[in-house]
Amino acid sequence: MEDDLLSTAAEGVFIEGPVATGKTSAATNHLQNLLDRGVPAAEILVLLPQRALAEPYREVAKEHVGGRVDILTISGIARHMIQRFWPLVAKEAGFDEHRPPNFLTLETAQYFMSRVADPLMEEGAFAGLSILESRLYSQLIDNPSKAALVGFPVSEIAPRLKDAWIGSSERESVFDDVQRAADEYLKLCRKHNLLDYGIQLKVFCKHLWTEPACRTYLENTYRHLIADNVEEDVPVTHDLLLEWIPEFDSALLIYDEGGGYRKFLGADPESAYRLKDCCEHHVSLTGDDSLGKDAAENEQPVITDLGEQLTGALHPHKGMASPSEIREMREQLDVLYEDTYPEMLESVAEQIRDMIGGGTPPEDIVVLAPFLSDTLRYELSNTLSRLNVPYSLRRPSRPLSKEPAVKALLAFAAVAHPSWKVRLGIRDVAQALSFSIKDLDPIRAHLLASSVFESDDERPRLRSFSEIGGQRQERVTYRLGKQYDAIQDWITRYVSGDSQPLDHFLNRIFGELLSQEGFGFHDDFEAGALAERLVESARKFRQVIERTEFEETMAVGRSYLQTVRKGVAAAQYVQDWADDDEEGVLLTPAHTFLVQNRKAPHQFWLDVGSTGWHSRIRQPLTHPYVLSRTWEEGQKWTDSKETEAGLTMLGRLTTGLTRRCTGKVHLAISGRGQNGEKERGYLLKAFQQLFGQARR
Repeated sequence: MEDDLLSTAAEGVFIEGPVATGKTSAATNHLQNLLDRGVPAAEILVLLPQRALAEPYREVAKEHVGGRVDILTISGIARHMIQRFWPLVAKEAGFDEHRPPNFLTLETAQYFMSRVADPLMEEGAFAGLSILESRLYSQLIDNPSKAALVGFPVSEIAPRLKDAWIGSSERESVFDDVQRAADEYLKLCRKHNLLDYGIQLKVFCKHLWTEPACRTYLENTYRHLIADNVEEDVPVTHDLLLEWIPEFDSALLIYDEGGGYRKFLGADPESAYRLKDCCEHHVSLTGDDSLGKDAAENEQPVITDLGEQLTGALHPHKGMASPSEIREMREQLDVLYEDTYPEMLESVAEQIRDMIGGGTPPEDIVVLAPFLSDTLRYELSNTLSRLNVPYSLRRPSRPLSKEPAVKALLAFAAVAHPSWKVRLGIRDVAQALSFSIKDLDPIRAHLLASSVFESDDERPRLRSFSEIGGQRQERVTYRLGKQYDAIQDWITRYVSGDSQPLDHFLNRIFGELLSQEGFGFHDDFEAGALAERLVESARKFRQVIERTEFEETMAVGRSYLQTVRKGVAAAQYVQDWADDDEEGVLLTPAHTFLVQNRKAPHQFWLDVGSTGWHSRIRQPLTHPYVLSRTWEEGQKWTDSKETEAGLTMLGRLTTGLTRRCTGKVHLAISGRGQNGEKERGYLLKAFQQLFGQARR
């Protein structure tokens, strides 16, 4: 069947079906067949919604000698074309054609938005909102980006939000502030040739794609298309493909039923389904079908019935399963109930330990939560460590500034640059010393920090160990004091020399001192990776700011440090997502697990009663549904619409998870949630309805 299917790719093939039916395997086999038949690698385009999904295609492409297969996102294509054809469209797009484009990372985009939003806040904008600065900046950037990804004018942001709003009229003035921030931000970007993700796509789709030279180049370069997970891509990508697919010699498109997990980032499954009409051949799969080795490798059946029955319980009007079917499904579940949240975590950890002791590989177990908060991350990782259970964490949205290793490096950077007048407290210095000096526990680190740290005129400084009292020296110990003096001496010598860019400083203090034996970064590969990421992030930030001549070089480091300390999430690098070599039990948010398209024989769903399983993150300044292509003018975003959207996403989430489970789902329920109060989220209610139906 697979050979017959792929031989028709010249007319276009659209494959749709659930997870684990071999769709991606069919696509990678098609890629291999193209290369085996002598198709030049440079003529093949693999288009993905995110780089994290590239690994199966890289495995095929890396075995090929003689050219490189381009495995790109729409953003990657846009950036390449902007770099190549910038002079042709820069003026038309509102930029200076005599200067090169400056591509923004997440940090730099939020930095420039802060330069717009901060003065607005000083004037009284966004009054009445209680929101972290980092979230304010990210939501304000999200609005013009949504306009670009969905394809509506930026001027419609406030009108859409105001038209859908049913609350207090005071919020309407906030939406006006949101519009003003978007307009001022885009004006700033045009002035300095700044291109964030949304602007890149708009320039490409609106200006470059219609430019004959660019379009001819793309159509001549790429003759064969493989587009996977098209349901996770954005509408303007689908618009472009509708025009481009007829020009390819072959096209294979993969559509995951029940997808759209990235809707908050603009994913639009309904828009993606339009691509089916571009293909002559349609293949619709069910859970019983198989196109490739993906399905064949699943020795145990995927638990699809559970997801479907949960969807039925969440939407009773669609019909529920029979009692006998539910009782059969019940055998696929394991329920852990404890009165309190900590007891629930302890029970989960103990069961995982027992499963590993019984022969289950740790890598076959994943622990999922709606959100992996710092508290949950800390409590669960400590419990697993105490029980000697190996684990790995994956939380891509976690800001760099939350990591102890990064906190230490940034604290030392603040001390080494006293003219920046960065506010540091004894706690900041104690945490930095505790992490950076091997065997220095938090109590002695606090004692040491309180003895050596000074901040005169907001200029931080570290005294030498010999300057503190003898009794305190003895409590800290002279051995650890010697390690501290090495840090203090290194920073003192750096301060007395010529100032260097922040990324140079971070690279030096890590390489010359903190990675050496006796210090906390030595042999800590995770901390080393974080340090590398921080250096790269700081370097990209500096390069963009320097090109715009927005600030003097030495002031850039202070701006970066302040930006990261505000909680701005660092741009995610592909190795954080594509690394499948994690050892141990995986701890990750449920949505992260899904968008990575992973599978696991055993899934632990934490705190099933939590409303976090179906509630959106609070976003008072933007709205993923109102700022979408499917939103109709004149509609109001009511509580019933919020509930329906939450139930729909929950159904999509549970179905996606169960389709990726080849063993058993373990439900972890606590009588009282993390805040100590009883929780009755929709997911728990759905299970209660199912179990009640089974007793009839």
